[in-house]
Amino acid sequence: MQLRLGNLVRHKSGGPIMIVDFVSPHEEGADPQIGCYWIENGARKSAYLRLWTLQAVHADGSPRNYDDES
Repeated sequence: MQLRLGNLVRHKSGGPIMIVDFVSPHEEGADPQIGCYWIENGARKSAYLRLWTLQAVHADGSPRNYDDES
């Protein structure tokens, strides 16, 4: 899965819809870290997560495949 800044994602185990705001540079054999943020109770929250833990989603939370979009 390729992610870009501004893509919407959700942790595969659930939780809020998040916006990608950082993608670590690709290194051979390394799992990219993805920086995400979301709003919770009016406050901005953020986390760095591994790519494999995330699922791309639409704004309604349904699955999305950014790789198929140009």
